[in-house]
Amino acid sequence: MMGTQLSLPAGWALRGHSLRDPHDRLAALRRDAELTKAAIRDALDDLASRHGISAKDVTYAMAGVDDVLADVIYDIERQLERDIEGEEPV
Repeated sequence: MMGTQLSLPAGWALRGHSLRDPHDRLAALRRDAELTKAAIRDALDDLASRHGISAKDVTYAMAGVDDVLADVIYDIERQLERDIEGEEPV
């Protein structure tokens, strides 16, 4: 292993920073948030099916997930929107 050298730039180092255009970054952020929401829904549906939880309860919980995801991405989403609009941050 001593002689092994990683190729540069490493893929993990570029992840999240390869999109320079704020329009593209905002679209990617929103797409990733939707994918995350879908993964959470799948996990909750799986849990519900294994333990007899009603679909109504899962749907109700998903409203909370929407709020949590919105909170998580809010700051970066707002910054990207400001970048797109050409505003200065407040």
